[in-house]
Amino acid sequence: MPERASTRTPPADPAASPSEASLRAFLQTAALLTDEAELDELAEHALERFLAVSGTERGFIMLAEQGELALKAQRGLGPGGPALAEAVRLPMAAVRQVFEQGEAVWSPGAPAPAGPGTVLCLPLHVQGARIGVLYLDGRDPLPGAVDRSLLEAMVSLGAIAIERTRLAEENLRNQVLATVGKVASAIVHDFKNGLFVIAGHAQLLGLTATDSNTRHHLAQIRGAAERLGQLSMDILDYSKVREPRRETVDLAQFLETQAEPLQPRAQESEVELVCQGPPCQASLDRHRFSRVIENLLSNALDALAGQEGGKVTLAWAPCEGGGATIQVTDNGKGIPRKIQKRIFEPFFSHGKARGTGLGMATVNRIMAEHGGSIEVASEEGRGTAVTLRLPGPPRTVRDAAGELPRPSGAAQP
Repeated sequence: MPERASTRTPPADPAASPSEASLRAFLQTAALLTDEAELDELAEHALERFLAVSGTERGFIMLAEQGELALKAQRGLGPGGPALAEAVRLPMAAVRQVFEQGEAVWSPGAPAPAGPGTVLCLPLHVQGARIGVLYLDGRDPLPGAVDRSLLEAMVSLGAIAIERTRLAEENLRNQVLATVGKVASAIVHDFKNGLFVIAGHAQLLGLTATDSNTRHHLAQIRGAAERLGQLSMDILDYSKVREPRRETVDLAQFLETQAEPLQPRAQESEVELVCQGPPCQASLDRHRFSRVIENLLSNALDALAGQEGGKVTLAWAPCEGGGATIQVTDNGKGIPRKIQKRIFEPFFSHGKARGTGLGMATVNRIMAEHGGSIEVASEEGRGTAVTLRLPGPPRTVRDAAGELPRPSGAAQP
């Protein structure tokens, strides 16, 4: 198979004239339009282009996701953690202004030993819509050869390439969902019926079996049937978007009830499973949301397998104005940064020998059904925190004047 041409920036040719260098840079950026890389990798390639052409030292690309700007690529800001967060936080006022107003910040600057002398912040436009922001800075002033119109044209090409890739990935996800739905509707119900018969007969045989060898094999049969039944449920849950049957629940009591069946597993693994939070109410579908908590707690316990001093915390708190926040944290092995972007993909599994790859995809789907949001923060070797935000109940009761009040605002999924 022929090797795909690299889209990374080659070294500049010192003998090339400014016009030749500009044309080469533009054509290299145009090559991003045919790049088959994933979205995050493509953003990294584009950022390399912009840094090379502008002569700046560091920068980042942020894209709009669910109403917020999310970091997609960075160079020169550190490996991650608090240092990276602080480096991104400092220019965020300018970044948000550029994104909201659509006007670039172009400050070629002067030498600045204690901070950036050059600051470039440009909106990423595609067909009149802003999809994100490019930020670049450096301690030295911009070289005189940098052409603003050329850089802006390259940024426009990069934005088109990024949006094309994002739409392609979204289309692929939709195709996967449609395929899963067809498979589920065709075979899963019959499959579950067969598993029910297998598990039932294995259980009946277990009532009369006396020798340990037979009991062992029957336990293996029941375990396999249970895992396949779980896969069937995951497929059904993921393939169908349901309107949640909300009811107001005592969140503390509900969450403690969900955690209780997992306590024996936690004790067997010598993991401390803690539930904590104040009295709180939430509007949710009990049956659907139990799948969310079960998946998150199971993932947290898996992350602590074979580790001493493991602890999983299930915490909750009411939100101002209604709704609630739920957080599942562990001090396990964490999720590698390159894996974090894929955890909500269907059929993607990491660190599980028998994972179906639909657990987190299902969690994300159920949160979207509830009009809520999910955020995952993880660091290798230190653990993971998954934060769920549930909106308050919709207001549908007539007020004293006999008119329907306006619906309360919901968090972005």
